[in-house]
Amino acid sequence: MLKFIVLSISMMILSVPAINFILPEIRDYLGITQAQSELISTIPSLTTLITLLFASFVTKFVGIKKTVFIGLLLTGLGGVVPVLTSNFTIIIIARAVLGVGLGLYSPLAIELINLLFDENERAKLMGFRGAAEQLGRSLITLAAGLLFIFNWNLSFVVYGLAFILAFLFYKFVPEVSNQKANEHKAKEKVQTKEKLSPIVYLIALFMSIVILNGAAIDIRFPALAAEMMGEGFNSSYIIAFKPVVGIFAGLAFGKLYKRFGKNLLYFATACLILASLLVAYSGESMIPLTIGFYLAGLVPTWIGPFVFMTIAKKASPANRELAMSILLVALHGTVFLMTPVVRLIEFILGNDALTAAYPVLSGLLFVTLVCMWIFAPKLMKKY
Repeated sequence: MLKFIVLSISMMILSVPAINFILPEIRDYLGITQAQSELISTIPSLTTLITLLFASFVTKFVGIKKTVFIGLLLTGLGGVVPVLTSNFTIIIIARAVLGVGLGLYSPLAIELINLLFDENERAKLMGFRGAAEQLGRSLITLAAGLLFIFNWNLSFVVYGLAFILAFLFYKFVPEVSNQKANEHKAKEKVQTKEKLSPIVYLIALFMSIVILNGAAIDIRFPALAAEMMGEGFNSSYIIAFKPVVGIFAGLAFGKLYKRFGKNLLYFATACLILASLLVAYSGESMIPLTIGFYLAGLVPTWIGPFVFMTIAKKASPANRELAMSILLVALHGTVFLMTPVVRLIEFILGNDALTAAYPVLSGLLFVTLVCMWIFAPKLMKKY
């Protein structure tokens, strides 16, 4: 039971995009712009990022268990408020609260596995935790799609799952003392004066461009699908299957990495470039658009583990936390900045079509990939 509950709290971590498919409906119903509707999806990334910066202080004062409990309550509260209102400002504030909740507890979802289970269980549970994230995203998206049949507001009811998880977590998961957490960190941390390897910054830049492309496809897919298929088109069933693709791709990562090594990174990036181009030139056809959407789903499950493994190798134990923080800032910051960056590209091109920016984004990713191919091996050897 303990393992199930500790893993189940990860089901909410990737829940932010679960309502992306109703963004076109919200846009038309509220009479807001495309950029404003996308803010509903991206604002949680900003507040998650800000919360991550002080989450450790909250944990220090109230403890790990209460921090997770509060985080889940805020996730549920921010998630379900849009059920009760159609006011754009209130919805944005609620989504911001959702991001605060996720920022409070999501880092502890991993830490709890390290603290509550022995070394033999950790590796297995870490794999299951990743699967729980993807499964949660898929099931929550499917449930939101079913509720959308009745009303777009009702789709937000799915975030009520956080309240159930909060209750189960508080009832069945024991408190983990801050002293034990500090002792655990002390065992892993070896003090050193080594400087942070420049490869960390190059990887953060690379991941920012990768996330920029992936988020642009994820967030705009429902609007593109609605543009092709007509107003009110429910794309939740297409979106809900994407995490399933991610799960199978993740299961294959170990064997693929063992066989292809760093070439898997280049192949995954090439897949994302191709995905962006398929979306860009899909025209009026759902087939290339959907293929591009699913193809983009392979990328995080292949590039993500590769990047984290590289940082674990190249960053000293004392610098590892800083390296991870830099990467998290890059990831969440890029998701939030996706819409302004895409709008800037459209402004420069003088074209506000939903697909206008994708060729530029894919070109930017290609240039970054070349930089990785040229400079990463040199930095890996030098530092």
